[in-house]
Amino acid sequence: MDAEARVRTARGRMHELTLGVLAGLGCGLNWAVTSLLVRTLLPRLTPAGISAVRATGGGALLILMALAAGEGPAMLAAPLWVVLSLAIAIVVGMGVGDSFFFLSMEDLGVTRALTLSLLNPLLTTLTGIVLYREPLTPLRLTAIGLVIGGLGVIISGKSEDAVGSSRRARRGLRRVFLGAGCWALSATMVKPALLEVPVLAGTALRIPMAGVVLWLTPWSRGTVAAVRESTVAERRRLGTVCLLNALGSIMFTVAIRSAGVAIGNALASTSPLFAIPLEILFLGRHPSPRTITGAALTVVGIACLGF
Repeated sequence: MDAEARVRTARGRMHELTLGVLAGLGCGLNWAVTSLLVRTLLPRLTPAGISAVRATGGGALLILMALAAGEGPAMLAAPLWVVLSLAIAIVVGMGVGDSFFFLSMEDLGVTRALTLSLLNPLLTTLTGIVLYREPLTPLRLTAIGLVIGGLGVIISGKSEDAVGSSRRARRGLRRVFLGAGCWALSATMVKPALLEVPVLAGTALRIPMAGVVLWLTPWSRGTVAAVRESTVAERRRLGTVCLLNALGSIMFTVAIRSAGVAIGNALASTSPLFAIPLEILFLGRHPSPRTITGAALTVVGIACLGF
């Protein structure tokens, strides 16, 4: 390979990494906005019901986008193991993980729950170190310490909503950690399958599957009636959540595929830093200094895990 070819290859890799970084940051912002919107819908709808609507509405948009981009044949030609891997991953991540996380916001508040959910990329990194013998560098060891320290700061403080007994706080912690565990498992499972299909085709296969499964569960019963009884403003917020789900799913897929599981997951986990100003501006709630400090420490640690 001559020098010019090497330069073109290096530029292509840099472009791919830049695309993954931007997609990961966009995913973080997307999830922060989605969490705030869902928080306002919880009095009306159950977490499973919201996830079912998100998957159905967002999945329909994704299928239309995939067909418009000419990726319909790629969806039909996807191997059975790819379809099954994507289906299991999205049900574990979106169906179970998101529902646990949405429930945890009621007990912990938005910013606190988002920060504690950053256990997800930490678990992904530890899985890679233990199972796949990825290197444990001094930087990664420092990053793990920062994440654990930041989460410890959050756990030792009070919720920004200043509500709930210690029992409610423990329930919120269980829920958010279960959700983070489901997300980490989903991200680990989905990587091999995403290498076999185009981005839009893979995403369009994943999301509708979660919707089908969620509508069949007892936890989504009464969702259609609740949507009918909702206000116009609530329906608009729910529609926005569906749109964000479609966009966020594409960005997350691009981040994982272009930047890798560790970096993509880390950048997608910057949502607490976006959530702090959004929560202050739109919900009028001010996270405690301890929560903000813990969020900053944890996000810095997560960022370092990708290197």
